[in-house]
Amino acid sequence: MTTTRFKMALLAVLCIGVNARAQFDDTYDVEEWTLDDVEEAAPKPQHKEYKNALFLQYSPSRYKVDESDRIKFNEMLMGYSRFIEVVEDKPYFVEVGANMKFSWETSVMDARVLTFRIPVNVMYKWYPWDKKDFAIAPYAGVSIRAIAMAREHTGEESKSLIGGTHDWHHFQVAWQVGLRFFLDRYFLGASYSRDFRDSSKYPGVRECGVHFGVCF
Repeated sequence: MTTTRFKMALLAVLCIGVNARAQFDDTYDVEEWTLDDVEEAAPKPQHKEYKNALFLQYSPSRYKVDESDRIKFNEMLMGYSRFIEVVEDKPYFVEVGANMKFSWETSVMDARVLTFRIPVNVMYKWYPWDKKDFAIAPYAGVSIRAIAMAREHTGEESKSLIGGTHDWHHFQVAWQVGLRFFLDRYFLGASYSRDFRDSSKYPGVRECGVHFGVCF
């Protein structure tokens, strides 16, 4: 009798243990994971194309002021550019902006000129390697120029060159080409610009420039 009771008690204990094990397994079901799963779930870094830029430019230029005279000017320019990506996931851009240029000449005319321009360019960025921290970017476009002030100084006298003896015009349209080297958010470039040929409008400007800028 004692043996039978012992067997029944042992069977009861085993049943309770199996039931508890089943409940534990249902409640605490832990999925297996590996480090690879975590790495795949983490967001992958994407290359950032900056949309804005500020730059400074130095431009030794030549002004055609009448049929026979061409005078050299020195110029400093400060500008802003907005880069608009026109093809998704492709480095094709339209660049629009505005800049202000101060020009001076002291050897012949002793003149000072203040100019505002609105350029529009198309630009392509070529990345030599996958990291995309360096790019070579050729560009070309047109610009509208407005001369806000142009004065010639003779001794103590000063006279305007707009609508005066030289009959300079306020507005002109030019074309430009250039090449930039981007290193992360910074860039260095060179450009050439020339007014569209119009013998009735002076000054006719030919401009070579080097510029340095920062994107943000």
